[in-house]
Amino acid sequence: MLKKIITIISALLITSIAHAENQLTVLNTGSKTGGYSQQTMAYFSDLAKQYDTINLVNPGNKCVAIKSLLPKIEGPVLLAWGSDFEAKERVGGCGASVDVTKTPIVRFVEKYQSLCQINKKLDITKNSGRIGYGGAALEPYERTVNAINKAFKTNHKNVGYDGWGNAKIALMNGEIDYIIVSAPGDKHVIDEGGFCQYDFSRGEKSLFKLDNQNKDLVSSNIDAWLAWNMTAEQANDLAQKLKKAHFECDTAISKWQKGCDSKGTAQQKSEFDIDQSHLIRWEESVVHNTVKKK
Repeated sequence: MLKKIITIISALLITSIAHAENQLTVLNTGSKTGGYSQQTMAYFSDLAKQYDTINLVNPGNKCVAIKSLLPKIEGPVLLAWGSDFEAKERVGGCGASVDVTKTPIVRFVEKYQSLCQINKKLDITKNSGRIGYGGAALEPYERTVNAINKAFKTNHKNVGYDGWGNAKIALMNGEIDYIIVSAPGDKHVIDEGGFCQYDFSRGEKSLFKLDNQNKDLVSSNIDAWLAWNMTAEQANDLAQKLKKAHFECDTAISKWQKGCDSKGTAQQKSEFDIDQSHLIRWEESVVHNTVKKK
């Protein structure tokens, strides 16, 4: 049996990661403090015992990860690919050309975003303020903030941060009044004493419920975790490993998601039911927005 080697590789030192049998590289394509980084670290921890060699590459910069590092990594790679909010910045804005159209999806997440705050005296439908978010792509968030202003005659300003972790810190420090987050970011804000009065779904606590003519008040965040440089067999094996990690409440990724009920049952099934509707969303939101036309 091969000796297990676990390495943490700096973006400044990496030149090439050679292919080895039963190897996996987990690549963070997000910031140092955001959800991608935290999930990447959790996956690295949960998968460490299941591979003979596992590498963690965490440059903390999207462009460095996609343009500079990904093309140099040989062998299987697990990485997150965000669509909608980060699609154009993730490739077009970095000057990179990465075609993910034939890359297997091993985890698909679509979550409606929440609007959270610390100051309970504020009401976003009445009290104008600064709305923060963790993403470099400005346009989609501007559209959401503009939709709020249009619906409720407010004058909110939008403020972007490098990762939702930094946006949450800004909220706690009073730099912003509201924050747009995806689950489980809303739970993290609540744990810090905040609350999330509204969301961007079509449900009972949604802003859309207050103005159902404004479709831009509905907003979801999609993450597709990809099996890069893998055969179908390798990708399927990895998908099963990830699913198992999410369903067991004592794993790092399950603890990060805080997705277990009081009985110790994980609540993550929908994230792995990759059906035709998900593939359509993938086609529309990722392929059309991120893959450069030749």
